[in-house]
Amino acid sequence: MKKLIFFLVVFIAAAFQLKAQKSPKPSSLFSGKLHSSGYGALSTQYSSFNGESAIFTGAYGGWMINHKLMIGLGGYGLVTSHDGYAMNDETDGSHNKLKMGYGGLMLEYTFLEQKRFHVTTNLLVGGGFVANASKISGPGRHEDTWQSKEESGFAVIQPGINIETDITPWFRIGVGGGYRYIASANMSGISNSKMSAPTANVSLKFGVF
Repeated sequence: MKKLIFFLVVFIAAAFQLKAQKSPKPSSLFSGKLHSSGYGALSTQYSSFNGESAIFTGAYGGWMINHKLMIGLGGYGLVTSHDGYAMNDETDGSHNKLKMGYGGLMLEYTFLEQKRFHVTTNLLVGGGFVANASKISGPGRHEDTWQSKEESGFAVIQPGINIETDITPWFRIGVGGGYRYIASANMSGISNSKMSAPTANVSLKFGVF
């Protein structure tokens, strides 16, 4: 019995060793020949801003290394309407509006890149602006412009994680979430914490992956 157990252990160990030798080694970021590609993405984020539901739209993209790491730029802008503080003297007593935009360096890493469904993690690091603005009417019907009454710059860090699927070899769709962290803004009527919030996003990617 002891000899049988011994031979079974040796057989199993040899089988695992043979399988390990036949299995391909996992690829690392800089293993083998360097492959360069790139892509761009259109992204819509559902979030909150100053205590209200908000939508941001934006884009990002750049250089992709070995089908895994993307290094590029990205940016987002607030598209929903949010009342600011004080009244707009140019209109019939309506509120000023808050405007916001931000962007910077964008890094994104893809896991399970050879599968149809894969996971990406990304990080945007940069800055932006927030403004309390009033609408100024121009001489023409479509010549209205926004004039800032007060504005401030800020720093932003936004990490995120997404699940993506390949629709075609050059088109991917992803959904995910993250958190927008704002710091160093200095403007009346809105705080850093009111601009910081979780995000949920849908992204459309186009390029060579």
